[in-house]
Amino acid sequence: MPRGRAGAARRRYESYGRSSAGKIADLIAFLVPFLLLSGLALGGGGYDLFARHLTGILAWVLVAVLLLGPWPDRIRPGRSLFLVGGLLLSLSLLSAISSIWSSSVSSSLAEFERGIGYLGIFTASYLTMRTPKQREWFARGIGAGLAVIVLLALGDRLIPGSNRDLEEGLVRLTYPLGYWNGDGISCGAAAVLFTWFAAIAGNRWWRSGCLSIGILGATALYLTYSRGGLLVAVIAMILLLFLSTRRLRVMATLVVVVAGTTLLLLVVSMYPAISGDKVGDPTAGESLIVILAAVVAMALAAAALEGLVRIARKRGRLVQGALETSRDRRLLLSLAGAAVAFLLVFSLAFGNNVWDQFTVSDVPAPSDAKSRFADLSGSGRYEFNRVALDIFADNPVLGSGAGTYPTEWTLRRDVPVVTQDAHSFYLENLAELGIPGGLLALAIPLSLIWLGLLGWRRRAGRDAPVMLALTVGLFFSLAFDWFWKLGATAALLMLVAAWITSAEAVEPERKRAGAGGAFTIAGLLVAWIAVVALAVPAAADHYIDASADSVRSGHLDRAVDQAQTASKLDPWSPEPHMQLGIIAESRGQYALALSEYNRAIELEPENWRTYLLRFGLYYDTGRLQDARRDLGRLRETNPVLFSRLTFREVNELAK
Repeated sequence: MPRGRAGAARRRYESYGRSSAGKIADLIAFLVPFLLLSGLALGGGGYDLFARHLTGILAWVLVAVLLLGPWPDRIRPGRSLFLVGGLLLSLSLLSAISSIWSSSVSSSLAEFERGIGYLGIFTASYLTMRTPKQREWFARGIGAGLAVIVLLALGDRLIPGSNRDLEEGLVRLTYPLGYWNGDGISCGAAAVLFTWFAAIAGNRWWRSGCLSIGILGATALYLTYSRGGLLVAVIAMILLLFLSTRRLRVMATLVVVVAGTTLLLLVVSMYPAISGDKVGDPTAGESLIVILAAVVAMALAAAALEGLVRIARKRGRLVQGALETSRDRRLLLSLAGAAVAFLLVFSLAFGNNVWDQFTVSDVPAPSDAKSRFADLSGSGRYEFNRVALDIFADNPVLGSGAGTYPTEWTLRRDVPVVTQDAHSFYLENLAELGIPGGLLALAIPLSLIWLGLLGWRRRAGRDAPVMLALTVGLFFSLAFDWFWKLGATAALLMLVAAWITSAEAVEPERKRAGAGGAFTIAGLLVAWIAVVALAVPAAADHYIDASADSVRSGHLDRAVDQAQTASKLDPWSPEPHMQLGIIAESRGQYALALSEYNRAIELEPENWRTYLLRFGLYYDTGRLQDARRDLGRLRETNPVLFSRLTFREVNELAK
């Protein structure tokens, strides 16, 4: 785009942004990602079905508001929206269709609902960004949401009486997302994003503030002891250095962030309750010392960065020469080639040793940080991935059905480990949805990386380098972890995806024609269907939880009514019938209990927990032959657990 036309377009958008309506629209663009990430963090990370569905419902309601509201700028949907949104919708619909051959209809529909919720987050985020300025505010909203996660995580570790990490050995930071790798990925993303913000900032105070959050994010990442989170941060940071034309400033800022983090961690390591080498809460004095150390480290880092900025301004020629050298494509290609060569040599020299450690099934719990970061074991991932490939080999065309991996793992596992997923977004979709699911799982990241590269080459927004770098890092993590099923981390991915996809929609050179009535009507129809699809199972889940609470409080009649309501709302779920059977059995209504257990088994015939409940009923009522038959089914559906247990031991487990 010619500079004159680009400058005029930018001035037009900046003038728009200074109007009252523009400021409100900018604020909305900031608040959407900020409130989403903050809300999911405060809600425990969004793994819980009710929290995840509620988030999806709110996202689709926002879609309707954005489509109908009298906003100052029209929606200009591009092909990128339909490409990425279509892939997400296709994956969701394929999950729903797989319920036809799935052994668990409710699990397959749950994956459909998960995808629909994430699609709502992506769509609402896309519709929020209608100008280049709103994209800038949106990126800062993502940063603000990640900053909340960082501050909550560190606050939980520092405030006496709030430490939730009570386990033996190394205590990893898990709050607020409930999973240390989820915290690690979010804190790593925060460190990278705020390093970038500090590097490009023109205002000294804003630069210092971003630098401080970058240091805190890196510190929180360390305290999670998450190898996956660290790897994502390293990959994103390396890519950012290659992608940015301001790589000297980014590199200088990164050095300052690392130095400030190192200084702070030296103090943190003095207090085992804070570093995680000891179970328990720190004293008030220890927390105060670490907080003061953080303030000092951030102040020194800010002073150092300002000193580097002043030196750069005074020695313009020297800096200009270094800048030109850093932009030399031959130098960059040489560095990239050297990195590839190093990886090849490392793989040849140590590949077998690394693979042997990765595939070890029996992994001792780490006792300190050094052993954790030096540990190359897969923590069971080799077994998880192997089972996924075995499932695919048996069902290459259609897969076993969405959401059925936990059942298949219980049937096929060789180790006594419980898992709900394959720890790989790509392999799990390949196993559950066959070749079509595997292709869709690959098409989503490839499409977004391609769109990110296009936006980066066209310089579509000054944050394009860091967003592309984060996208690659996040999709890399999807190959080794289950953060697709953790609402907060999946939402982060959807926010970054929406930012990349919206570059086409705000391009000043595109035709100014906005979305027509057909687009609005279709969007409202999809939003309405999605809200219903999410609200009904969310209500059923709420009634199941309420029924369990009623049982604990002794209100059995109310518990029965609530479980029956849940069954009506979600007729494919075995959970209400299991609950009703337990209540009936506690009342001595054995025939009714047996009927409910049988119905639960019909709905989910591979669920060993229902067979265990029915086994206990048969045993207690003297129907030992039927109990032995159920023991056989238990040994088929969960061989690792039940193959070595005696008849009496299984009965004790049933109780």
